[in-house]
Amino acid sequence: MLFLLATPEYNKVQINTTKVKVHLRTGIAEIFDQHQDLMGKVENNIVEIETNFENKLEKFLFILQDAVFVVSTKGLDEEYKGTGIYIYAKSAREINSSFSIEDLAKQYEQKKAQLEKQLEVVAGQMTTSQANILNSKILLLKDDVEFLRKALVIVKGLK
Repeated sequence: MLFLLATPEYNKVQINTTKVKVHLRTGIAEIFDQHQDLMGKVENNIVEIETNFENKLEKFLFILQDAVFVVSTKGLDEEYKGTGIYIYAKSAREINSSFSIEDLAKQYEQKKAQLEKQLEVVAGQMTTSQANILNSKILLLKDDVEFLRKALVIVKGLK
């Protein structure tokens, strides 16, 4: 099976995928070859994939932010015919042996500090247009802070 995970800054393509496990709004889906077509929103932000590479089973774990999940047996890619699993997310983190909880915690603290600074600026006197621009930045920062917080909780739970 083909597995594709795409975000604005990260792409992961795996051709020899044997199983994908994802939590959707309708329940947990385990996708194998020739699975029915399916589409949904990833609910718990975790996707697990298994691959068979040179007769060696490998597992990958990803934490996703705002992800949409699509399974197609027709093949959305011209070059690959067969079951394809496509995930499009705002952001993704691969959890592997080189993943550092400390680095994730630092990123969380930095984003949280940026958010607090932006909230202080908005609380001051500003024009309406300046406040609108900052409000959109604040919404994006809130999303990032919440994603990093969830990622920390998930990773700590896995260790």
